[in-house]
Amino acid sequence: MVNLNTGMLVEKKLKSIVLFIYTLVGTGGAERLLLEEHNFFKKMGIKTRILTFRFKRKALFNYKLCDLEVLKESNYLSEVLSLRKRLKEIKPDLVVAVHDLHVYPATIFTGIPYILHIHGSMFWTNDWKKYALIHKRVFKTIRESIIGHKQFVPEKPRFSALGRIRIEVSSLLDYLVVKKAKKVLVLSPQMKWEVEKLYGKDAIVLRGGVKPDLLNYKPKQNIKEKLGLKGKRILLSVGRLDPRKRIDTLIKAFASVRPKFDDVVLIIVGSGSDEGRLTALVKELGLGDKIIFTGHVKDDELWDYYAGCDVFATPAWAEFDIAPYEALALQKKVVWSSEMADDLLKDERVIAAEPTSEGFAEGIEKALMMKIRGKLDLQEYTWENYCKKILNICERVVCGDKA
Repeated sequence: MVNLNTGMLVEKKLKSIVLFIYTLVGTGGAERLLLEEHNFFKKMGIKTRILTFRFKRKALFNYKLCDLEVLKESNYLSEVLSLRKRLKEIKPDLVVAVHDLHVYPATIFTGIPYILHIHGSMFWTNDWKKYALIHKRVFKTIRESIIGHKQFVPEKPRFSALGRIRIEVSSLLDYLVVKKAKKVLVLSPQMKWEVEKLYGKDAIVLRGGVKPDLLNYKPKQNIKEKLGLKGKRILLSVGRLDPRKRIDTLIKAFASVRPKFDDVVLIIVGSGSDEGRLTALVKELGLGDKIIFTGHVKDDELWDYYAGCDVFATPAWAEFDIAPYEALALQKKVVWSSEMADDLLKDERVIAAEPTSEGFAEGIEKALMMKIRGKLDLQEYTWENYCKKILNICERVVCGDKA
């Protein structure tokens, strides 16, 4: 930009950011990332405010937060106008938004740029936009690229005439939201590829999720003693209990390896809609005394579960999952779905397994028998480094660097 008094070029500085997420109610990775960004940007001296339409205090985890504003939830048009009005009042240098249909119409003609987080595949959510005509050309290619896509995504669902119209309209708007973003940030090469196929947009792959304190964490309690499992080995799973996490696959795999490893117990940490079905499956397989459901575990205690386990398993249909990174930070062996594309899969303590009961049984058996030497350095995957990369991208956008 040009200083009107001197006529000299002056570098524009990033001074103010708005973080926008439509709902801040859950305790997932998207919410945690938003809070980490907020804390990091504030620490760097950038004025940072979070705007949302729905909020529940549990979504803050253990974070302290005061720069949060909950806008009035209404119909879509009123919400767009409300967000637009607030952005024009705040006048941020940049909006960092979680993928949503509000952000483009709320910023158009305001001169306020935005970058977009796309945290998950359109194919692993209940998102009907993937069936829109605009995506018809690439639908089959993407659906067949991942085992989970084929497993969970119906090929030809039926819609009413009104439903079809809604899908087409929302898909066109969604297309504009992504195309008009200054930058798109994703969590995996798979997601980068899908964004290019769906929107013709190049995305930047960034990964993070490990708190620096975890790299040198010393357990506060002995989980095996607490649960009465002294002398046992623990196979651990951490995550929300829903079908996409494939905990049923893990339970069936455990049932297969259990006869060979009488000292192993499966601990499942988390809660969710699939809990009833999973507990019924455990009863059906006669594993009631070998599998423990803990329910939700608070963050300040969760790390002790990682520290106390012998093997961590994650068969989830996902592009990115914080939990296995946390387990690896504590030098645990991890059985990971082969769908995940990650450089960490090359490490000796990580076993890539087909996300089937047979595949995971084989992976768990191998993990229980293998010995690990050396230490894995996850410094690159800390929230601090992740947020530094995001800040660098934000600064380049504000300063007009299109690279």
